[in-house]
Formats: sequence, structure tokens, C-alpha cells
Amino acid sequence: MPNRGFTLIEVVITSAVVACGLAAVASMFSLAVRADIANRQAAVAAALLYDKMEQFRSTPLNDPLWADGADDITYDTKYMRVWQVRGGALRTVTITIYAENASNRKQSELIRATTLVSGTF
Repeated sequence: MPNRGFTLIEVVITSAVVACGLAAVASMFSLAVRADIANRQAAVAAALLYDKMEQFRSTPLNDPLWADGADDITYDTKYMRVWQVRGGALRTVTITIYAENASNRKQSELIRATTLVSGTF
């Protein structure tokens, strides 16, 4: 009688190999999604930081904008932008962008920049 079909052992081994392959693909997909979210948050944070720096550049030094402050911005997640202004004629401006972590609802720092600003150019 000729052998036709597969034995039970062959089917079990093949199923195990396919299951391991699918598990690896699923974990790589999960990793790629997390990396995409982190990259998107970094890009939004950089844009928010640049936007605030441009506001400072285009505002006279006696404007109320030059006081310390913070604002909340919501895109795909909630961001908090905090700025500190120190000094007199030569001012130090520090802008920090935080993002809310979806898993524990805590703020984590994404980017920080500090620059010196003078009233004379």
C-alpha cells in the first residue's frame, strides 16, 4: 500500500514551526508600532519646540510672552510645553516638551532646548 498524505508527527512539527514563525512576525509588528509612535511623538515635540522658539524670535523683549509659562497641546497624544526665561539683558530661554504616556498617564520629557537671547543683534 503506497503512503498517501502526512503522518500525525509531520503535521504537528509543521504546525509548531508555523506557529513559531507567526509569533516572531507578531512581535516584530508590535515593536514596529511602538517605534512608529515614539518617532511620531519626537517629530511633534520638535515642531512644538521650534514653534515656541519662533514665537520668541518674533516678539519684542518687553512682551508678556517673555514670562515663564506652560501650555497643553493635544494631537495624537497630550503634550505639555513648558518654557522658562531667566536673566535681564541677556536672557536664557529653556523650552521643554513632555508627552503623556498612554500606559501610566505620566508625563515624560521628550525634548529640551536652551538658548541665549539678547536685545541687540
